[in-house]
Amino acid sequence: MPAAAERLAGAATPARLAVALGAVAAAFLLNACANLPVEQALRAGDCQWLDCLRPRRPEARHAGYSAAEFRDFLAAIGPLRRQALWALVTDLPLIAAITAALLTAAGLATRGLPLSERNGRILVLLPLAFAATDLAEDILLAAAYAAVADPAGALPWISALKFGLLVASALLSIVLGLARAVQN
Repeated sequence: MPAAAERLAGAATPARLAVALGAVAAAFLLNACANLPVEQALRAGDCQWLDCLRPRRPEARHAGYSAAEFRDFLAAIGPLRRQALWALVTDLPLIAAITAALLTAAGLATRGLPLSERNGRILVLLPLAFAATDLAEDILLAAAYAAVADPAGALPWISALKFGLLVASALLSIVLGLARAVQN
C-alpha cells in the first residue's frame, strides 16, 4: 500500500488536487445526507441550511468527547442506530477522498524540495495512518451501533488520534508548500 500511495503523491498535479478536493466535498455531502436522520434526532428541531452540515455526532466533532457523552449519544439516537450503522458506509468514500487529497497535497508540496527518503516516507505514511485510524473508528462505531460491544472507552481516543493525524498531515503539506514557494 505505501508504494501505491507514494506513486499517487509522486504523480501529484494541481488539477489532481482540485479533483481530490472536489471528491472530498462530494463525499462530505453524501455523508451529511446519510447521517441527516441521526443529526435531526440530536437537534431540538429541524436544522436550517448550513447548520445541517455541522455534525452533532460525537465522532464527527473535532473538539473531542468523553465515553459518557458517547453513551448518551447512543441512548439519544435509540431506534436510529440501524440508520447510523448504514450511514457508516458513506464514510468510506470520504476516507478515500481525504486520503487522496492529503497524499496529492504532500506530493505537490514536496516537489523539488531536498527531503530525505525517511521524511518523504513520513509524509506518505501520515495520510495512510489517518485512513487506518478512521477505519478503526468506523469498525468500533459499527460494533456500538449494532450493540455487539461497548467501545465507548476507546472511541474518544481513536477520534482524537484521527483528527490529529489529519491536521498533522495537512499542516506539514502547507508548511512544506510555503517553504517550496519561498525557495522558488
